[in-house]
Amino acid sequence: MKTSRAAIRYAKALLMEALDKKSVEETFNDMKLVKNTFANNIELKHMVESRVIKNSIKLSSLNLIFKQLGTLGLSLINVLFENNRMNILDIVAMKYIERYKDFKGIQSATVTTAVPLNKELENQILETTSKLTNKKMTLINKVDKSLVGGFVLRVGDIEYNASFKNKLKNIKQEFNKNTNLSIS
Repeated sequence: MKTSRAAIRYAKALLMEALDKKSVEETFNDMKLVKNTFANNIELKHMVESRVIKNSIKLSSLNLIFKQLGTLGLSLINVLFENNRMNILDIVAMKYIERYKDFKGIQSATVTTAVPLNKELENQILETTSKLTNKKMTLINKVDKSLVGGFVLRVGDIEYNASFKNKLKNIKQEFNKNTNLSIS
């Protein structure tokens, strides 16, 4: 919990600095790179969280791995080093991306289906959710074959479950409820 709050503070400060330096887009791309690099390399996450590895080694490693980052991205790594917070770099990157999307009025919708969506359905979902939220939308399509059919749409904290799996579960609960009644 504390690391999340600290990461939010660093992300807010990074966004404010990016706004001042007019490098919001560049910093957004840098933070996407950091987030993806950490997501694809569990060893990197273990390295920055390690209490055995010296912070100076972590700093030089991160500077080498992320040498293509812009000035603000590299400054963030140095600030986290100075404050002994290098272990939250990936969380700061994720929180910056969230802040950036809020700033730009972009919201993500996640649709889970039994089969991948085609472009036409993706566009329809994006159009409908954009109208409902009055925001620009990005769509993440996840595939879960256990849904059998239908879809589960999640926008922010709101979830609409129209999957066959959910409908079958509801029917089963209804049957179980009715079989527990005593027959007179």
